[in-house]
Amino acid sequence: MKVSSFAYSALLVPLVIAAGCSSSRSSQSSDNTPTSTAPQQPIIIDGLDSEWAKPLPGFSKTENFGYEIANDAQNLYILISTKDVLEQQKMIQGGMTVWINTKSDKSQGGAVGIGYPLDSRNDPDRNLMNEAQPNRAPKSVTLQDKKDYALYGFGAASEVGNFDYADDSNPQGIKMRMDFNNTGELIYEASIPLTTLYPGHNPNSSYAAKSIAVGIFVDGLPPNANIPRGAGGNGGPAIGVGGGLGFGSFGSGGGLGLSIGLPLGGGGGGGGGKNHVFKDAEVWQVVQLNNFKKGF
Repeated sequence: MKVSSFAYSALLVPLVIAAGCSSSRSSQSSDNTPTSTAPQQPIIIDGLDSEWAKPLPGFSKTENFGYEIANDAQNLYILISTKDVLEQQKMIQGGMTVWINTKSDKSQGGAVGIGYPLDSRNDPDRNLMNEAQPNRAPKSVTLQDKKDYALYGFGAASEVGNFDYADDSNPQGIKMRMDFNNTGELIYEASIPLTTLYPGHNPNSSYAAKSIAVGIFVDGLPPNANIPRGAGGNGGPAIGVGGGLGFGSFGSGGGLGLSIGLPLGGGGGGGGGKNHVFKDAEVWQVVQLNNFKKGF
């Protein structure tokens, strides 16, 4: 997963920046500071979403995925869900990183991150295969090809640690999984111990006064990406409807569109159209942690 950042020269006149500079990365966020969700039942990090209430309170119209941020007395939980087949392949092939900024800044500066799936362009096994067989056609990428995830900035600020996907023994106690549920939605779940995010905080006292910013960064697909017909969980239909509505404390939004699982150049994506799969995107949400009271 490449770590995305923006660098603008301090010498540029702000009006010139606003008028003349553009980025392929789109940004969405809410100006409100809602409270994170209090789980109504224990959350199991397994790449399934049966314990999460629907509809999800957050929704990105351009990227066509829903999301939710929750916490209990021990962990911060993040859920991302999409049924759009192009967005699914963008996440799987392009790669994504979830950033957590404990200063509630919508910025990677000082944030920690979880990178999974890792960017296929930086996959050493795939690079070796491409060098050995330079003329072979691009191979479709599936979740089964994704074995590693990366942790950015946990511990030392510049530290990057790579871990096996099946191994939950990273020293920070972080868990994450991605899988397809039984309706064909791609589900991303992660849990991060609050003691890892706030090492100086007394774990016996409430975290409710603290606010965090969560950034979901999805990298655009490379030009030669191959999306199989019917891309999805278990093959899935060649044409799927991608859309959703989000209501609640995180704001509201909705999108509906056809998503056709074809090699890039054919098919449209719900919300942003097919061209959105080539573009980097980021979605930020600031929440205040809830004063969790155990209800199960």
